[in-house]
Amino acid sequence: MDTKMFSRKRIYCAGPLFNESEKQEMKRLAEALESASYGTFLPHRDGLEFSQAAKCLQKKGIPSALVNSVLSRAIFALDVFQVVNCHGLVLNMNGRVPDEGAMVEAGIAWANNKKIVIFKNDARTLLNGSDNPLVLGLSNFCATDSCEGVTARFNELFADDTDVPVTTSAHDLSFKTMVKKGEEIYSHMAGAPDMEELCQVLLDLFEQESSHAGSYPARQAV
Repeated sequence: MDTKMFSRKRIYCAGPLFNESEKQEMKRLAEALESASYGTFLPHRDGLEFSQAAKCLQKKGIPSALVNSVLSRAIFALDVFQVVNCHGLVLNMNGRVPDEGAMVEAGIAWANNKKIVIFKNDARTLLNGSDNPLVLGLSNFCATDSCEGVTARFNELFADDTDVPVTTSAHDLSFKTMVKKGEEIYSHMAGAPDMEELCQVLLDLFEQESSHAGSYPARQAV
């Protein structure tokens, strides 16, 4: 793993990514942080491209159900690794309800002592003008409604920090295993990865457990 990838404070960008408007909003958050010299991980930009990897795996003769299972596990592992190895997480709470995946990512970040900043400029709330306290508590009940405010808040949170190395330690063995698998995926994604090679890595990591979990038929040799 290239340690230079983690030489700056890195922020995981968590939030809804299901339409172009949501993707653009997440992109603006990432760009605001990057303009302030933070590194960022934006899942739809920096993560696994599901459709491209799916096509590659299908060409290998992998059944569709097994492809979905392998890639679901791979995406989970990669995102867990990225959350654990970032120094902070920005949580975009815009929307009728908070994005489910972002909530999981924020919980992982909080459990691993990451700095968390909540971004929200949506007027919709759950409890008489306020949001779920279990979510707000992740950021010490503070939120900001602008990209500039997100950057400013991270500046405050990191102001008194010493340079403590990021660690992948976790309380649970399965959690640490998933982080390790995510690290392996990310190391193969660095630079310009060969999709054939990357897909083989995904199969090596997840095909056996996916098959056991879903009782998928054995694939045919190609």
